[in-house]
Amino acid sequence: MKKLVFALAFCTLSIFSFSQEFQSGRQKHDGKPAMFNNVASRFAPSQTFISDVMNARLNETVDLFVTNGLRFKGEVTAITSDAPGLTTVTVQSTDRPGLLLSISRTTLPDQSIIYRGIMISQKHSDMLMMEKDAVTGSYNWNRKQVSHMIAD
Repeated sequence: MKKLVFALAFCTLSIFSFSQEFQSGRQKHDGKPAMFNNVASRFAPSQTFISDVMNARLNETVDLFVTNGLRFKGEVTAITSDAPGLTTVTVQSTDRPGLLLSISRTTLPDQSIIYRGIMISQKHSDMLMMEKDAVTGSYNWNRKQVSHMIAD
């Protein structure tokens, strides 16, 4: 019986000490500096951006014109086809450590193509997501807070 009481007391103390050390995603990310303050909260990619990324080759060094005032310089670190009709190109930044760009192309059964993208850094509180506008059909980058997008 003493061992059971000791085990329960130990578990209770462990739980209390862990709960005091826990930080929510908002606490972790909102204290980090923002990377994309210099761009609008919503903007269109350049005319050639998507094709430049999707035509890049593995290990190629790229200098991508994202939009006015924003370039992405990096090296293509992965080109994957994880499912039929899905191709993803991942580019690691060479001038901003930790910054990652990933663009995916999905070919649907009706042969239409949809692109999605993300530009994110573990060291910053904001990120960019490229999404297709359901009304206009055009693609836009949307600036978002990491803590609003990633669950604890």
